[in-house]
Amino acid sequence: MTPFKVSVIVPVYNVEDYLAKSLESLVNQTLQEIEILCINDGSTDKSREILERFKRIYPSKVKVFDKPNGGIADVRNYGLSKVTGEYFAFLDSDDTADWTMLEKLYTKAKEVDADVVTSDFWWTYPNKETHSTDGPFQDNKDMMVRMFATLWNKLYKTEFIKSLTIDFPVGYRYEDASFLYKITPYIKTWAYVHEPFVHYLQREGSITHNHNEKVKDMIHVFEDLLLFYHQRKLYDAYKSELEYLFIRFFLGNSFLRTCQIKDKQDRQRTLDLSYKILNDNFPHWKANTYLKKGGLKDKYYQTITPLTYRMYAQLFHLIYRFK
Repeated sequence: MTPFKVSVIVPVYNVEDYLAKSLESLVNQTLQEIEILCINDGSTDKSREILERFKRIYPSKVKVFDKPNGGIADVRNYGLSKVTGEYFAFLDSDDTADWTMLEKLYTKAKEVDADVVTSDFWWTYPNKETHSTDGPFQDNKDMMVRMFATLWNKLYKTEFIKSLTIDFPVGYRYEDASFLYKITPYIKTWAYVHEPFVHYLQREGSITHNHNEKVKDMIHVFEDLLLFYHQRKLYDAYKSELEYLFIRFFLGNSFLRTCQIKDKQDRQRTLDLSYKILNDNFPHWKANTYLKKGGLKDKYYQTITPLTYRMYAQLFHLIYRFK
């Protein structure tokens, strides 16, 4: 029997201004039987010194691992290989968690022997916080189309995840979406805690807020996701859900981020690739079941044609340029 109820994977790369606060939120968790796996991804600032200080003060909880810089997906895979807890969680090193988070998620997980537990979270801005809800879900398909593709507001059963042999796509962003959408069809039991725990810091300069050519990573990740569903014989059962995800990401999230790419040629090339992957894989996407019964965003998606797609792209680019 593992001595740890929960392992927490903390990716660390040049976050000296935020790391101590993040680690304080973990070492003070009300759940005592935890290990904090800090994966230093080749930091060049004082992050390594901060990790050593916490390791020295909390030797039974904090473990520090050093590896050459390989990116966030590589760090998460490395962290998974070090997990020994019955369950595990993630926390990014510029975010913080309320002190009762792990205890409440673990207690809920044990109540129903859950494979995955979801919870709410805070979007933390300089002058305010807003609450986002991530559950409950009716079934796996509902979870797939409605959950936030965020790793750190969830708890995962270690045995369940390792049985799936699913890795994060090394070298690419949107690794969280790849991982979550791959494990969702296999979840037999999930649970939900209707409380916000993680304070998701919104800061300029973070990976999420860098809108450059890396936004094309979403194209690779979603092509890989399609291949995964075909190879594992899941495509037919989840075609409508996959189609809706492609609509939402390539006409929504990815589209808005692409509009912020400064280089005109790169921006247009990425927009064309995004529109092509949607229409090549789902040529009849406007008939999608979820799209027809959705809200205002879904009505907006239905207005998109090759012409309006370019018009919207120019409009949003101007808005972001002068924002």
